[in-house]
Amino acid sequence: MEVFWVAIIFSFSNAILEELVWRGVLLSRFTEQLGEKWAVIITSLGFVLQHYSLGFPWPVCIGFAFGGFFYAVVTIKSNSILPAIIWHILLNFLMVFSGVIGN
Repeated sequence: MEVFWVAIIFSFSNAILEELVWRGVLLSRFTEQLGEKWAVIITSLGFVLQHYSLGFPWPVCIGFAFGGFFYAVVTIKSNSILPAIIWHILLNFLMVFSGVIGN
């Protein structure tokens, strides 16, 4: 039961904070300055480097690259970070229970 609460707390807090920073602030600022294409590329690469700096191995970080790209595109297409937050929460939850996060 304890891992369930850890998964819930981590999934919500991490997804909300990361999406506010990466898609809410950085993606919108880079979009204004450089356009959508470059904003997606830069924030996706930054998302990878952030996770690499936290100690994740490169193969896992490549997965995060796809996640960052997906969240950025979802945010741009929906004109809202809410769908990206929801997807991020769900994927975080799955990563906790798969052992990718928390081991």
